[in-house]
Amino acid sequence: MITILNSQKQPIAILEDYFNDEISEQINGEYLLKFSVYLVDDKSQYIQVGNIAEVEGQWFNIVKHRRTRAEDGSVIIAVECEQVAYDLLFTVFEGGFIHTGEPWTLLGRALQGTGFSIGGVAFSNYISVDLKEGVTVRAVLLEIAAQTGGELEFDKYTVNLLARRGYDRGRQFRLGKNIKGIVKDVNGQSGEVLTAYEVDVLELNTLPEFEGLEDFELGDTVQIIDEELGINEQQRIIEYTYSPKRRINSKVVIANYIDGIQDAIYRIQTTTVGKDKWMYGVKIGPDDGIVIERYDKLARSIWNADEFRMQKGNGSGSYTDSLYFDPINQQYEFTGVVRAGQFIGGSIQIGDNFSVDSNGIMRAVGAEFEGDITASNIYGGYIEGAEIEGGMITGTTIRTSYSGSRIELNSSGFTSRDSSGRARVVLANNSESGMTGFAFKNSFETTIGQVYEYESDLHIIAQNELFFRAYGVTRFQGIVDFSGATVIMP
Repeated sequence: MITILNSQKQPIAILEDYFNDEISEQINGEYLLKFSVYLVDDKSQYIQVGNIAEVEGQWFNIVKHRRTRAEDGSVIIAVECEQVAYDLLFTVFEGGFIHTGEPWTLLGRALQGTGFSIGGVAFSNYISVDLKEGVTVRAVLLEIAAQTGGELEFDKYTVNLLARRGYDRGRQFRLGKNIKGIVKDVNGQSGEVLTAYEVDVLELNTLPEFEGLEDFELGDTVQIIDEELGINEQQRIIEYTYSPKRRINSKVVIANYIDGIQDAIYRIQTTTVGKDKWMYGVKIGPDDGIVIERYDKLARSIWNADEFRMQKGNGSGSYTDSLYFDPINQQYEFTGVVRAGQFIGGSIQIGDNFSVDSNGIMRAVGAEFEGDITASNIYGGYIEGAEIEGGMITGTTIRTSYSGSRIELNSSGFTSRDSSGRARVVLANNSESGMTGFAFKNSFETTIGQVYEYESDLHIIAQNELFFRAYGVTRFQGIVDFSGATVIMP
């Protein structure tokens, strides 16, 4: 029977009507349970990932189940389980496992906090385990076994490290006796000739007349004989598959090698990226983090927690940054063309001569525009153009030319200058004296006459001669007072 346990290891259902059941175990390899049941009662609800199936005193995690409706309308649940050591795949040493010591000590260090305990350990010599980042506890156990030459045995949550599993009981697998079928597999791909036999075997030990005489188990050394195929070899059982419900027609793999450890290590090496090793242009290491390089060395990317770089290469291994992110200092650098639908940020700084701050104020050494520029106010030191039109121009000085004859308007007033830049006519406001008017100057910028308003009166003053000339009629209107003047008549 199969007992279903919950995550607290409490029995919640007992299955008796199951079929297609088999347990398959490899030396230093997989340890699996498969079975199927019909969906007929409330027990089926307990077949869930996370629960445990107990068979022959061993515990297996339910890791997969599939429900299929047959033509007759019945529903079959096919269940796949892994011995609870499967849990060790999910405890990872992120920084790696690099230690030297006795196997017992290293096993204890690896299993600490996992809920697993150490059973028997057949070795006491010092070994060194050097596994890099992201290694699982399961991989550490396999490496310890590889370093010692030992074989792992899992019994529920207990781990044993044995010198070898099984015995040499003098058992024979012989055609015509207990061999139902045989496949011979010879493989020389590794450079070494490896021979294995897959044997469908009749377990005679289950028959009363052979009880205790023809038993065998995983790891046993057996003699395999098939005269017709010319087979007569003594090798070990490295994999054993049987039905726990009716152990009679079983299957064994007999070989002159154990592939569990080496194959597992090979799969890790060929399907993951080791430290500072390249795989399909990807390298992971402690210095740069993740490095991705094109086959022709024309481009490379570097990712780690401190920076991100996309670089352009020259094909010979020399690179320059095209894009650089420094999140710690919040610096992001681009080379080349950047296109975007929208930029949102605090400020823009391009070199030392162009910037836009978070308030929208732009500073630049120069600029060229095509089209219209619309602004509420324009402030600046120098504006040049064919035409300026607007509601208001505010600045320190407005002038018609940089030098030579020109007219200037500034905070002091209005000034007309000659070709030498000397002030000749000034229109100003003297707020301290309460006067507003014109001052006329000679070529030495000496005032020679004024026309100004003072206390609501208009004054015309000449420093020298004041000359009136009219080619028409000169008219005076109002009161003309010559009382304070000397009038010379012809």
